[in-house]
Amino acid sequence: MQTACRYSVALLLAVALGFRVSPEPSNPTEIPLRLSRAFGLMLVTAEINGKPAVLIVDTGSNHTAISSRFVDVASPRLRDTVSTEKGSSYSGRGVFTKASLKLGPILWRDHRVLAMDMKEISKSFGENIDGLLGMDFLNEFEMVVVDLKQHKLILTQ
Repeated sequence: MQTACRYSVALLLAVALGFRVSPEPSNPTEIPLRLSRAFGLMLVTAEINGKPAVLIVDTGSNHTAISSRFVDVASPRLRDTVSTEKGSSYSGRGVFTKASLKLGPILWRDHRVLAMDMKEISKSFGENIDGLLGMDFLNEFEMVVVDLKQHKLILTQ
């Protein structure tokens, strides 16, 4: 009992004096985050294959999806297409391909993404949407923080 009490006092002193009790994650990268006016979507500016793009941060999407205009995808055969009806509730058909995505200083090179037509999504939200940043990207990080008050996405490796 005395040992537990001593550890508790030591912990309280460490916190009171400003000592770190647990290691802090390293290498946090802050990405500016914008909320869409109409729907409150979390939007980030990125580059897809070197071209500027606006992406929805979509934790409901298993895969990152991008506009087919960013990649050279020949008309896929019907059996090669996939449907996005599950997950984020955005539906459509697309084809898997590879693309490089740059978000601030973070470069996600030649990753598997879903290329699809984003015209309907853009039309329904009333602004240009070039893709969805899905969980396959976010899972690359040790910690993901959405700071809505400061309007930033904090990614820690």
